[in-house]
Amino acid sequence: MESIFESQRLWHEERERCLDSIVRDMLVEKKTQKEKVNSDQRVKTLIERYQTATQKLVAAYHDETGERARELNATSGPGVFAEYYARLKAIKDFHRNTKNEPANLLMLEFSKMNQFVEDPDRVEKEVVKFSDEEGYGLFLDLHAVYVKYVNLKGIKRINYLTYLETFDRLFEIPKDTKKHGSYKEYLTALTDYLLDYMSRAKPLVNIEKELETTDKEFESKWAKKLAPGWEPEKSTTVNPEALDLSMYNSVEDLEALGLDRLKKALLALNLKCGGTLKQRAERLFAAKSKAPEELVDLKKKAEEEREERRKHTVAQMEYRIYKLAELVGDERVATKDNVERKQARGYVEEDESEEEDAVEITEEIEHDESTPYNPKGLPLGWDGKPIPYWLYKLHGLNISYTCEICGNQVYKGPKVFLRHFSEWRHSHGMRCLNIPNTPHFANITKIADALALWKKLQESNDHVSWNPELDEECEDSKGNVISRRTYEDLLRQGLL
Repeated sequence: MESIFESQRLWHEERERCLDSIVRDMLVEKKTQKEKVNSDQRVKTLIERYQTATQKLVAAYHDETGERARELNATSGPGVFAEYYARLKAIKDFHRNTKNEPANLLMLEFSKMNQFVEDPDRVEKEVVKFSDEEGYGLFLDLHAVYVKYVNLKGIKRINYLTYLETFDRLFEIPKDTKKHGSYKEYLTALTDYLLDYMSRAKPLVNIEKELETTDKEFESKWAKKLAPGWEPEKSTTVNPEALDLSMYNSVEDLEALGLDRLKKALLALNLKCGGTLKQRAERLFAAKSKAPEELVDLKKKAEEEREERRKHTVAQMEYRIYKLAELVGDERVATKDNVERKQARGYVEEDESEEEDAVEITEEIEHDESTPYNPKGLPLGWDGKPIPYWLYKLHGLNISYTCEICGNQVYKGPKVFLRHFSEWRHSHGMRCLNIPNTPHFANITKIADALALWKKLQESNDHVSWNPELDEECEDSKGNVISRRTYEDLLRQGLL
């Protein structure tokens, strides 16, 4: 059984080595985005390991099980020498049985880690998965969330660039739009993406603590009715159907108003409006002596409470998005610049005759207004009219890309072509080929090329994988180190 004191010493050593490795990693200059993100991921892993060792130490020092006290008593008192020699014998037996293993596995592990970090010629691998649009954490990829946004009911359709600038201005969205369940689904999708992006691109940000602080701020503002976009509306209108009951002293006075007028007065107070003339008058006269809160129907009150909880949940999600958008502010600006740069990128593959034809389309031609004039077959914009020809060429929509893996599907424009590699059609085609849709196969559209690359990757993995017959080493009686296959051959021949 391992000594509790030795375990404590090991946990202290692990904490110190974690701190040393964190300092070494942070002192190394990061030249690329991949190096920076991978370094943050390594530091996060070391911090979690440091915290785990700390928790074990705290539990050991509290000694709720009494194990530490029992061991301390065993190493003191009249039988101390017997315990000492028993422990010395156990240590010798351990080192005798593990003489070919490293004496300190922890030191060896951290030594290899530090050598890799401080090596200027190290090759960084992809520690976390990013899409092509994200550029290994440089940019945001909100295309999927943008599609959900433009399909919300009552939302003005905007382009992707405008959405990047305004996706956190949720307080400007009408409250009628926020009533629908699709809006809550949109907020959930946006929150999930931002949280997932933060965990991949900025792992050192304590997102749980940030959200905890944000929720406290929200609860304070919600109690004061100051949550952005949820301020109470000032209402100065008075229900014209309501009656001033102080002017009526008996049920007979109310009966003189008639059935229709009593019905409108009861509806104004959210009371039951059916029955005979006398029943309505008695019900309305009974409401004269009741407080306004007593007139509220219990069922309606429960519905109002449920609606209030729904508003609270939606408002809290919005407030979290405000904070998350603030945390990815730099990446948001970089994404906007990157999108503008891609949109401004020109193409010279067009035929000059197309430009001449575009110039000729300036004459006024009579045509049916229900069918827009579109001789060149340009895509339609959000208003149902063909987009400008210069915009059509600017986005490269005149360039067609065919993907054999997607069933010879044709994609118009480089942006749509690059995005389709992470969409369902291409992923389904890769699954049909029994090939994982990993970044290794980016920009590959031919089935033969994908199969050839997959075969090459499998051969490479087999080459670097562990082979016991070739990689496992054995030692004979004379101390010679040989492979396992050679050792078994010599053993069968009786040469050992």
